[in-house]
Parts: sequence; C-alpha cells; structure tokens
Amino acid sequence: MGKSNNNLIRAGAVVMLIVTALAFGGCTVKTKRQLINYARETYGEAKYIGNKSKLGGEDAYTTVILEDKDTGIQYEVTSSMTSIGIDGSFFGRAEQTSSDFEKLYFEYLIDEVSSELDDLSDEYRFTYNFQYEVFELVFEDRDAGADAGRAAAEFDEILSAADVKNMRPHYYILKTRDNVTLGSYDAQNEDYSASNDTNIIDYVHKNYDADAVYLDSIGAYIDQFLPYDEVDILFPGHDGSPSGTAYYFRDKDGDTFVAIDLDEFGAKKGGIRLFRDKASGMEEIEY
Repeated sequence: MGKSNNNLIRAGAVVMLIVTALAFGGCTVKTKRQLINYARETYGEAKYIGNKSKLGGEDAYTTVILEDKDTGIQYEVTSSMTSIGIDGSFFGRAEQTSSDFEKLYFEYLIDEVSSELDDLSDEYRFTYNFQYEVFELVFEDRDAGADAGRAAAEFDEILSAADVKNMRPHYYILKTRDNVTLGSYDAQNEDYSASNDTNIIDYVHKNYDADAVYLDSIGAYIDQFLPYDEVDILFPGHDGSPSGTAYYFRDKDGDTFVAIDLDEFGAKKGGIRLFRDKASGMEEIEY
C-alpha cells in the first residue's frame, strides 16, 4: 500500500509540474518587445540591434540582438518552444527563454583582466578554466596548491575589478593535475573548505602502500562496505544508508582498492578503512 501511495504521489507531482510549466511558460513564443524588456530587466540597459524570428509551428522562435551599455557585449535573447516529456510520454510544449549573455560576459571578464590573471597563475603555478558557473583552478602539484585558498581569493579579487554587473561566478574548485581535490572556495562568503582527499592519500601511503596511485573519488553509501549489523552499531538511529565518499587507488601490483573515512559518513566511531571490490561484494583489507 505504501509503495502504491508513493507512486501516486510521484505521479501527482509530475502532473502538477507539467501543468505549472504549461500554464506559466505559455504556449507561444515571446514577442520582440517582451524579449527586449526581459533582457533589460535581467542584464541591464542595452541598445536594440535587430531581430530574427520564425512564427508558427513546432520550431517557432523569436530572437533579439542587443548591445550591452556597460560592456559593449553584443548578445542574443531567444524565445522558443520546448517539448515537455517524462518517461517517454509527451505532454505538450512550453515557452523557454535563453540567452548567450552569461557566457559572453564571463569571457569578457577574463579578457579584461587576462594579464593580471596570467601573472597570478604563474606565481601560484595553476591553470584555470570555467564551466557550469564554476571556476576550476588546477595546480601543478600539491606543493603548488599549498596556498590554494589564497590563490582563489586573489583570483576573485582581480575579477571583481572588471565585474561591473556583479555577475561573476563565486564558487571555485581547487585541484591538482593528477586529479586530487584540494578544496573549494566560496568567494561570496570568503570561505575556503579543504578537501579530505590529501588526508586519505597520506594515510594510504603511510599505513598501507607507499607506491599506491590515487585514481578518483565518488559518492558512496556505507552499506556498500559494511554489513547491516555493523551499520546499526556505528550509525545508531540512522534513516536510510548514510552517504560519504569512496576513494579509489591502484596498488603497486596494479590492483584497485577503495578507502573510506567513516567520519565522512557520520559514524559514531570514525577511522579510515580499506576494501577490495570482489565478485561477492566489498571485502575489507587487513593490514
């Protein structure tokens, strides 16, 4: 009965989502005037350059071309129809508004301060790239990343000088070339959070295999590693399976093993434990 109710609730939520999208998204594309208003409200004052459109049919669209007053960026805002479908079922179409302004603005920011950023990257020995509204600073090695938080703070300070729209990304992922995550930096709150990756790597090298190669880390559930009775002891009163991070390594013989830190999963009693992935499941390594 509970499973049936859950399915009904899920189905009801899906229907409500679709109805809302159709009701508020509209069934026709925006007009030129509506798009100009949207652009100015969203990105600031701009000069109208031109438009293009195709009205009627499933591929109807309207696009306006504008030039931003503050930066001179020429960008587009488009209204088009998008399909709404779930699990292979088609429910209709709704209007969608999109723009390339954010992408162009981030490119503008980098270009405006490229010289200063290049000097900073030389000083701290990192490269940088931008994706999905996040900056990624990639350091040559862990030594270069010793001041990763400070490097990210200075990077953001340089960007802020050109950020006339106050639209720059505020989140930074900090890692090394060999894919070790050093931490993250939230520029809005000036908060650096160190990653546990380096602690795990140091522990493995010191206590198990000095030549082990770190491969990657992924999210995991504790019951992938521990039997249910031990989970109940380490996580009293837990609701569902506690989650954390699994760290993958390759040992000196070329075999893969996994390290987990029980503290990350929220265990009553912590510690780092190592496992091998066998056909029968995770098998703990005695060392």
